[in-house]
Amino acid sequence: MAEHEGQEQKNQQHEERAQRAVEKAPASIAVATAQEEDISPSTPQQQRIIARLEPLFDQVSIGLYVLVAVLLLLLTVAALIYAISTIPENLRQGRAKALTSLLSELLLILILVELICTIGTFITTRSSSVRPFLTIAIISSVRRILSVSAELSLEDLSGDQFNHAVIELGVEGGLILIVAIALFLVSRREGG
Repeated sequence: MAEHEGQEQKNQQHEERAQRAVEKAPASIAVATAQEEDISPSTPQQQRIIARLEPLFDQVSIGLYVLVAVLLLLLTVAALIYAISTIPENLRQGRAKALTSLLSELLLILILVELICTIGTFITTRSSSVRPFLTIAIISSVRRILSVSAELSLEDLSGDQFNHAVIELGVEGGLILIVAIALFLVSRREGG
């Protein structure tokens, strides 16, 4: 009987320790992380160093964004020149080929312009949105659909190639639908 009471007392002590551990434990990982950040050592000297370096890092990141925007702008101009210069060559292969090729190149230029505008918006407002990237995804899928459609209409494809092209058209169409729904939901959330 004494052994039973001793075991019962050990179990009760174990339960009390477990209860205290649960009471001391944070409610979530986020709370635990916040508690760690609150107790992380940070001297006033470290805070001053960080305060001095933060604007420098901001300026460097803005400089990199500007550089990327300028490079994208140059790439856009080069793509436009290429699109215009290939019109005569594509016309020799037929109007359908010329039109689909030109439209594909113009959609690529539109994607590049959308990226440049997104970078410009980030530089001026210091905020970003997922909307431009969803728009780019739709434009890219439309561009691929046009390319596959042109391939289907201009070339004689074997059975397997034809099936592959039709499946790709279906997948791209489904992707456009999904991204359009996401764009609609994001626009509603952002109030636009």
